[in-house]
Amino acid sequence: MYGTQVRHIAGRLYRRYVTYLTVTPILVTVAIIIASFIIAGLIQRNLATVQSQTIDKQLKENQLLIQGNFDSYAQIVWSGIGRLNSGPIDRTSWSQFIGTYQLQKRFPAISSVAVTRVVGPDEQQAYLQTLSDQYGQPITVTNNVPGQPVNIVSYVSPERPTSINNIGFNSMAEPARQTAMQKATDTNDVVMTEQLQLYVNAKESKTSDETAFLLYAPYYKPGMALETSAERQAAIQGHVSASFRTQNVFDRAFSRIDHNHTAIQVHIGDATQTQLAYSSPAKQSIGPKIQRTQTLQVFSQTFTINYDFDSDFLVSRTQLRAPTYMVIFGVMIGMLIGTATFFFLRGRYHRLLLDKEHDVTRAKDELLSLASHQLRTPATGVKQYMGMVLQGFAGKITPIQEELLEKAYKSNERQLHVINDILHLAKLDLGRIVLAKSNFDLSVLVRDVIDEQQHDINDGQLTLKAQLRRSSPIYADEHMLRMVIENIISNAVKYTDPGGKVWVRLQQKEDGYFVIVKDTGVGIASRDMPLLFQQFSRLMNSRSHLVSGTGVGLYLARHLIELHNGVIDVESTVGKGSTFTIYIPIEKL
Repeated sequence: MYGTQVRHIAGRLYRRYVTYLTVTPILVTVAIIIASFIIAGLIQRNLATVQSQTIDKQLKENQLLIQGNFDSYAQIVWSGIGRLNSGPIDRTSWSQFIGTYQLQKRFPAISSVAVTRVVGPDEQQAYLQTLSDQYGQPITVTNNVPGQPVNIVSYVSPERPTSINNIGFNSMAEPARQTAMQKATDTNDVVMTEQLQLYVNAKESKTSDETAFLLYAPYYKPGMALETSAERQAAIQGHVSASFRTQNVFDRAFSRIDHNHTAIQVHIGDATQTQLAYSSPAKQSIGPKIQRTQTLQVFSQTFTINYDFDSDFLVSRTQLRAPTYMVIFGVMIGMLIGTATFFFLRGRYHRLLLDKEHDVTRAKDELLSLASHQLRTPATGVKQYMGMVLQGFAGKITPIQEELLEKAYKSNERQLHVINDILHLAKLDLGRIVLAKSNFDLSVLVRDVIDEQQHDINDGQLTLKAQLRRSSPIYADEHMLRMVIENIISNAVKYTDPGGKVWVRLQQKEDGYFVIVKDTGVGIASRDMPLLFQQFSRLMNSRSHLVSGTGVGLYLARHLIELHNGVIDVESTVGKGSTFTIYIPIEKL
């Protein structure tokens, strides 16, 4: 009968009230909101186009800058070839010539510019003596292959304290340099080496920890034919090389990139190559990413550049927020017009609303009364009967039966806990909770709660330390305070990983008691603090899937403490634990 009456009331409310006063304003509001979402979608699509165009422009600028930088390096190499073709050089004239470029100021990526010379076995002694005279010390060929021509480093500028140690180094002895010089000779063009380590002391085979590239350009013996590859091989006299460290080259090439919000990786070869030449992670990477790949061919070397752009920083904040602004504007206009429509219709049905509201309130009260007796009573009976069976009143049971009954008993306990939480929540919302105050010892209450949860503490492999007063007389509602303290300690136990610790401390200060519960659990993020004491709110963390609950425990605890004119405070750090402090004022009779 009761269910039929409630359904009848709900049906009449739906037909007479919801249809006229809810559906019409909702339809108007939804129509406007949908229109705003469509417009926002168009704006978002246009925004994506703008972001893509911004990236394309950035990639084009990077391409031009990288190619322009390498072209400028190649021009220095070609100018060195021109200097060699104009007349003989020595150590001093080469340093003076390269010095005019002011490499450290204008081309900081270039480490040095060197001249190598192809010397046959019969020429080596005389040429090495010439170099020895210029450098003031004996010069020998490093990595010499007896009986074979060598291509030795003769002059390096700018000179450094270790430069002389590299004079005489046979560049043909290293495969990467040999391959590049051979290709440069065959094509009469500038060729870039693979990534390699520069020598800081060729005599002792010591190389730099940093990776580098070299550009090689050939120069030939004057007056010889250079039409074919074979003719160029026969006429080769040496090479001019420019060396530059990888990090310096790409730091300069990507100087216009927003490194705070763009990650860059440069690989040698095509997209399948795994050799990483340069990496620059984003310093402040947030928001969704847009990935792009760029392939550049520079002096016979292929560079594959991978970008991760932070999409939120490719356009202005105004453009980025335009779709959101459009949706907010549409929602506000839709709600405004929908509200106006609602109030226009509401006048005609105001009396009906008041009458039905009274009916619903009465039905809610009846439902609460029914739930108090009809839901809790059977669950309590089930608990008692299962307890009796477990205690052996119905005879001896098998281990399997005992295990199944214990699981059912615990499941019923959880069901009772959920029912009690919901009933207390309903009473709290209706203002029906009346405190039944009495004199009792708060220390004894806290100790009882800890003892009751000792089983869960042991199962969780936790250590709980309690620091309680010998006597803490208080005049309050013992049942309600027990619910509060049970909830706080239970949460500390549930959300602490095995091996963790929980501390419970009861202190008296000034005119009240402080119950402090501290744990080494998973902690609470600052962004989740506003949700902590809300109804049906459960925070997601590493132990959420292991803990069951209704999400009303902390909500009840806070309001029950407030009924005692107290407060609950919490401090927490993710991964380090939480500290809940319950303040209960001492009421003087």
